[in-house]
Amino acid sequence: MLPIDDFVGITFWVISVAMVASTVFFLMEANRAAAKWKTSLTVAALVTLVAAIHYFYMREVWIDTGESPLVFRYVDWIITVPLQIIEFYLILAAVGAVAGGVFMRLMVASFVMLIAGYLGEAGYVNVWLGFVIGMAGW
Repeated sequence: MLPIDDFVGITFWVISVAMVASTVFFLMEANRAAAKWKTSLTVAALVTLVAAIHYFYMREVWIDTGESPLVFRYVDWIITVPLQIIEFYLILAAVGAVAGGVFMRLMVASFVMLIAGYLGEAGYVNVWLGFVIGMAGW
């Protein structure tokens, strides 16, 4: 049971519910949107659904251990950030011509950011080195 004074646990819960609500919203809007926006809205729904599932799980880890679930945050991001890059590319493609190379550069940069951030935060490399490399990817 989530204690009423557990700010972190409550935050995980609120974020989870907000993500579920966002998923429903994006799916409903995908049905109403013009064809060029449908895929982007569906991908947005996938991002928020994956995040909701992870945040529900991370809340349980927090309640059980009192520890911030570092690995699970990065597992979430390694799934949702590439989906967000796909969504961003779909939006760019919907509003005009965009080169395919842009997609690959965005995807590689996002993985550099995520991997460097994890390595720094988990202590595999110096935290500042991880930060600087991650920011270069960002």
